Amino acid sequence: MIIGIGAIAVDTVLVTAGHWNEGKGRILQRRLRMGGNVRNAMVAAATLGGQVAYLGCLSADGQWAGVASDLVDHGIDLSFVEWNDGAAPIQSTIVVTADAERFIAFDDSVLQTTPLPSAGTVQHALELATVLLVDASTAPPGTLAILDEARSRRIPIVVDAERFLSGGAVVEQILSRADHVILPRHFAHSLTSASLEISDLPTRVHAALGTQPGVVVVVTDGTNGVVVCTQAEGSPVVEHLSAFEIQAIDTVGCGDVFHGAYAVALDGKQQLRDRLRFASAAAASVAALTQDRDRVPDLQVMSILLGGPGQGSVDPSGART
Repeated sequence: MIIGIGAIAVDTVLVTAGHWNEGKGRILQRRLRMGGNVRNAMVAAATLGGQVAYLGCLSADGQWAGVASDLVDHGIDLSFVEWNDGAAPIQSTIVVTADAERFIAFDDSVLQTTPLPSAGTVQHALELATVLLVDASTAPPGTLAILDEARSRRIPIVVDAERFLSGGAVVEQILSRADHVILPRHFAHSLTSASLEISDLPTRVHAALGTQPGVVVVVTDGTNGVVVCTQAEGSPVVEHLSAFEIQAIDTVGCGDVFHGAYAVALDGKQQLRDRLRFASAAAASVAALTQDRDRVPDLQVMSILLGGPGQGSVDPSGART
């Protein structure tokens, strides 16, 4: 079972007619939708056939009832959820421009009042976990202990991060415990404190975090593809994989989808290159969705991108039904 840890968000999405460099644009659409890195990743994983559960606290306040129902509607198991008045979702406003750029403004003050579930619930989740999927930037206090326990149980840990919390050492500590570190290019740069070509970033992230030799570091760069660093006999091996060519309409959530798809492929025991191709295809299929579509992988588009017949569903082993 893939277990997700991190905060849920409720997003107000504004779709505009302007381009990013114009500085402003008329609002074409305004809608409310559920979001957050770990929510989007879990939903993607469940859409792709993964067995997924959320480990966290949610608010019992009626105004946030849609948070839980959204997870259930997308096939997320809530067996490891506990209810806490302080666990309201992060609230965000996302501006999407006509050229598929986006800006996210958020209020994450609720992270200070959102705890982890009780120790018994955490232990039950770890007993069933086959992969942990963690958003380091919104993980509740106490997550480090969970990751240490997961490492002792040899549960693979996939970690995402897009920004530092106040006192960012905790984010780096979470990243240093990961088996699979997947970061967007801008955040990888912030970890290395250097202006580097993307081909150099994964190796420098390895060094900055002090991760173990077997850790996989992936840096994503949108339409420029991904660069991955692994270790072979003590020496770093860096490889670039091109992005799938697709007409992007809305890139909101694509990075999260990449993480969720990667976790499914990892849980399916796929080789690294296959995991990356599968995750890239899932993210590309979401980028091509119109703004009125649910931000979940389009299985038919994925099948086409991965060389299938363009019919039916796609699973991380490459089989199609």
